Amino acid sequence: MSVASLRIAAGIAACLSMLLAGTGLAQEYQTTMQISPQGGGNCIEVPNRDFVPDKQLQMANCNNSPAQIFTYDQANMRLKIGGLCVDANGGQPGVLVKLWSCDGGANQVWKAEQKGNFTKLVGTSTLCLDIRYGSKEIGALLQSWNCGDAEPNQLWNLQRK
Repeated sequence: MSVASLRIAAGIAACLSMLLAGTGLAQEYQTTMQISPQGGGNCIEVPNRDFVPDKQLQMANCNNSPAQIFTYDQANMRLKIGGLCVDANGGQPGVLVKLWSCDGGANQVWKAEQKGNFTKLVGTSTLCLDIRYGSKEIGALLQSWNCGDAEPNQLWNLQRK
């Protein structure tokens, strides 16, 4: 093999390794989670920035505070904040979601499904991340609920940071 061929091969290998490293980094991204305008347009937050297990999530005015910036892990379909995972808490309809230690369990899987300009997060037992009672109020809690085709309280705008 000539010197020129070795240089080309080395250049290609360097480009491929950078490309592959880039895709590994893209598996997780930070995002705020804003509900559709018809669902109230508010964002999910951890009340009082209290990142502790069993803490429930609520809706609040969008302000990009650390209490509203989640990390979505596309490879493992996990939604995390403050070192904890968003957990379906048993995965039954109407049960409030909570923060919990990331344990890799099925209750912590949230598959992102594109629905037009929005994303639906489908969890265990094919239940969706949902604003309880379809409320548009500040302080409304989040639950797992039966997925609808176009429920405005299940359509999220994941705004990458």
